[in-house]
Amino acid sequence: MPAVAPPCRTDILIYAELLTNIRQVTIKASLPTPADHTTTAEILGDGHKFRISHNGTSGEAVLPATAPVKGMLPLSHKGSSELTWRLPLKPARVPERQFLPENQPLPWPASVIKPGSPISCRAYHDTPEDGDLQHRGYGAASAITAQPGVGFVDITSFLFAESDCDSIKFSSSNSPRQFNGSQDAIQATKEERFLTISCSNCTADVGIFSVLAYTVAFYKWQISCEISSVQKSPSSSDCLVATLLSTIARSGSSKSVVMPRTSALVDKTMRHLQLWVINNNVIFTSNQNSTPTSAVKVLFKEIGEKEALELVESLSNDVQDVNFPAQAIEAARKTLTFSKYMLPLSERSFQEWQVGLLERWVPQLA
Repeated sequence: MPAVAPPCRTDILIYAELLTNIRQVTIKASLPTPADHTTTAEILGDGHKFRISHNGTSGEAVLPATAPVKGMLPLSHKGSSELTWRLPLKPARVPERQFLPENQPLPWPASVIKPGSPISCRAYHDTPEDGDLQHRGYGAASAITAQPGVGFVDITSFLFAESDCDSIKFSSSNSPRQFNGSQDAIQATKEERFLTISCSNCTADVGIFSVLAYTVAFYKWQISCEISSVQKSPSSSDCLVATLLSTIARSGSSKSVVMPRTSALVDKTMRHLQLWVINNNVIFTSNQNSTPTSAVKVLFKEIGEKEALELVESLSNDVQDVNFPAQAIEAARKTLTFSKYMLPLSERSFQEWQVGLLERWVPQLA
């Protein structure tokens, strides 16, 4: 999702979203001054584009779906600087289960990975890993320990035995030193949970090592591999959204606190990201983003360490904890902050929450 700067007060802002489950396109336009006799709105051409004119200026946006009407649209809110149109689409035979969180596509599932594919650092394309990736399924409650020669695929990462990997370094949040093997790192740093794994050629952080499961996990957004169809590589936000949807499917709760695995125990002043998914399947466009984009709409806010732990430990709040790398959490925070500027001013916040969009994984050509 491209970064979006805050709009100027003189700009016309257009935001349109397709609610796939109810087959409705909603168009919202924010004007610099209240709508008056100079204001007109219309659906252009074959129904794919919206245009609004006001006080000598105009704005256009591609729609996320073909509108069922063409020509001029009525203005029912003259005197307001925010205008809304809701256009129902023709009914389509789409199975309702398609919109459930558990039925959303996952980034690079095992079914698209070529058997025997090498796994390499995306920032340093010539760094091979020796383990062949095999496809194994497992339940959400299973404890996965990698086996030599066999790789596992989960929502956000590929899991391997350390003996199948090379060109990697191990480090701990307790120490700046790097080590060639996990045992050396554990003995030197006394780490009991997770080690950070980095590429020995370019120093990029590419995953973590679980001390308890004795398993190497490479983040999907940090590596390259061979897949059966040409697709774009997943981003950390793609993987975070997939994790949120999986959490909803497993627990029934749409509220989560996203916390880093390693640094939370060291930095007690760290701000964590609390998310509340309010719509898990929207397709949106704006006059700042012309490509129809699949996303989840979320409420978000930053909270302190103490509040985060109280939320996830309370049995009454129904808030799930999601562990993610600190850099990926920061990327999601920036994406959410920028994305809210595509929304009308009145929809950028709700009580103490901010409202934002996170792009949802959809297999696309690279």
